[in-house]
Amino acid sequence: MSTDDSSGRPTSADDSSGRSTSADDRPAGGPARDGEEPLVSVDGLEKYFWEKDSILDRLLGEEPVAVRAVDGVSLDVYEGETLGLVGESGCGKSTAGETLLRLQEPTGGRVEFEGRNVYEMDGTELTEFRREAQVVFQDPFSSLDPRMTVGQIVRQPFEIHDVGTPDERRERVRELLAHVGLSADQIDRYPHEFSGGQRQRIGIARALALEPEFIVLDEPTSALDVSVQAQVLNLLDDLQDEFDLTFLLISHDLSVIRHVCDRVAVMYLGEIVEVGPVEEIFDEPRHPYTRALLESVPRASVTERDRERETLSGDVPSPRNPPSGCRFRTRCPQVIPPEDLDVEQEQYRAIMNVRERIESRTIALEAVGEGGEYADEDGELAVDDVGAFVDDLKAQLLDTTLAPRHDERVEAALTELAAENWADAADRLRSAYESPCERVNPDLGEADHPVACHLYRDDADPGGRDEGFDFAG
Repeated sequence: MSTDDSSGRPTSADDSSGRSTSADDRPAGGPARDGEEPLVSVDGLEKYFWEKDSILDRLLGEEPVAVRAVDGVSLDVYEGETLGLVGESGCGKSTAGETLLRLQEPTGGRVEFEGRNVYEMDGTELTEFRREAQVVFQDPFSSLDPRMTVGQIVRQPFEIHDVGTPDERRERVRELLAHVGLSADQIDRYPHEFSGGQRQRIGIARALALEPEFIVLDEPTSALDVSVQAQVLNLLDDLQDEFDLTFLLISHDLSVIRHVCDRVAVMYLGEIVEVGPVEEIFDEPRHPYTRALLESVPRASVTERDRERETLSGDVPSPRNPPSGCRFRTRCPQVIPPEDLDVEQEQYRAIMNVRERIESRTIALEAVGEGGEYADEDGELAVDDVGAFVDDLKAQLLDTTLAPRHDERVEAALTELAAENWADAADRLRSAYESPCERVNPDLGEADHPVACHLYRDDADPGGRDEGFDFAG
């Protein structure tokens, strides 16, 4: 791991995933469109936040801990399009948007705007970039200064960049308010006098003030009622046509993404896992995570009333210690078994869930059975109770019946837990069930519809999948 300062913080990393995080080694997120150069090109973008990094921590000998909010994001945004960035809350979408605009300084990677490196800009060049790239923030309530009138808020960009005379600025503010569906007579009102939808329109007017080419829309409708959401989305669509705008739309609402976007990038735990045209993403999703997201969307049709939704197992891993290899493997319903292992997919996923809980030590051994019934006076498990303890623990951890050979291996690991031998229990399952997905982090690639998944590698082998398992979707 290379470092660039005395704190020991990594600027690029060769981590346990087996993938180099150097920006030069990463592909862009998708192919160029007929040779067209992207307006915005993001290559290997990283943004880490640091814990245990105070002076006191250093004096105590603590090592800084990186929270990898954005970890190797690569994507292109082309002029005139709307690219959607979608994923669960907390996956790093907003941080990625703020960092590519340089509202936060990156840990690593490169962002180019019209062929110029944003992170090398300073002085006049950086000021010019600020005029060309704007943002509409998620919260219309906290993103407006309550001490300023609407006119002052929308006029502020003109004052900062010294654009126009006072009279010209005031007239331009009136025009902008009219463009976003507000009355010019409201120019001297304060934000608290407006509804949520009206406040978001004010934020949009502010973003349009300097006539930018590129706008990051950070969850622009998430704080609004459904009826108001539609109004704001239609407004953005109209403004894009009128002002020739390019949008990066960040959202966790898939219905919003489908309504507005031309292409979609799917993000999971700081990484892009799939990029494609919006219709292909929704009609033919390739990555198991994308499929799971779409499967979770409620549907209004009465024919869907009895549909069984397949929910993801497990919890989202921590960005402080992301899984090795493919980060989705701990929850993936199609995780690849070892090549020489004969196991049905459902059973393999269940075994992997048990293994994850053992490795993370999130099993409350003292709660097995009737609350401590297996512990003797010294708090230890009696030899005669080991069998019953293992049976109860297995029933607690597994909701599927395993084939005998796999059941024996799991029972052997749980027997180690009876003696609180966590490492030995984990080693037993790891040696028998280690997946190819945990050894190497798949690259996104540069296909027309790229996907970062081992299921789509030319040399991938599903090994012991059962006959009904659809390996490549």
